[in-house]
Amino acid sequence: MNMPNCVLFHPSEFTRSSWKLLLKKILPECKTTEASNVEEVRQATHLGLVSLLMMEFHPRDVEHGLEALKSVIALTGGKHLMLICGPPAPVTTRTAMQAGANVCLGCNESVEELKRALQAALEGVPYMSSELASVLARSITPAGGFQEEDEASQYALSIREEEVLDLLVSGLRPSQVASRLGLSMKTISSHKRNALGKLGVSNILEAVRIWI
Repeated sequence: MNMPNCVLFHPSEFTRSSWKLLLKKILPECKTTEASNVEEVRQATHLGLVSLLMMEFHPRDVEHGLEALKSVIALTGGKHLMLICGPPAPVTTRTAMQAGANVCLGCNESVEELKRALQAALEGVPYMSSELASVLARSITPAGGFQEEDEASQYALSIREEEVLDLLVSGLRPSQVASRLGLSMKTISSHKRNALGKLGVSNILEAVRIWI
């Protein structure tokens, strides 16, 4: 297997050190470089040096905002792009997904969540952390819009329904969720079905992408 190349796109001083420590711990074989602008990402992509690109995303930030994200996605296709969306508000994550981002994380994820996200980004498969998925799920109505405050209770997920969806989205199989929560498979299926029914979708990916 070839050594993966990770490009850190215009990292802030804080994220530069934290990302490098994270990659050293989780992907010690990964070669890390930095790109300070879109042109450097273009060059790295042209040379085939982008196995994974990590980027902070703050919609209103000039350096880490929507235009920069769209440019990076146009170059990489978005498949191997890992976004750190902070804070994990629905509008930030929704904007990132509408732009074509493939892997989205919040600011305060566990090491295990980060490992799963890194693997998904390297493989080019969609992934959303349970933190962001839960935030988005709570903001969606069956009609495909966002709930008004006085309507929220009508579509609110129960604590157990949120627990089940969070674990499923984090990558656990239904049998593993059942084992972790001490529930039967039938009960897990029921909670999942009820939760998705409230959202008016058939699976969690449809829920978080419903407005695209």
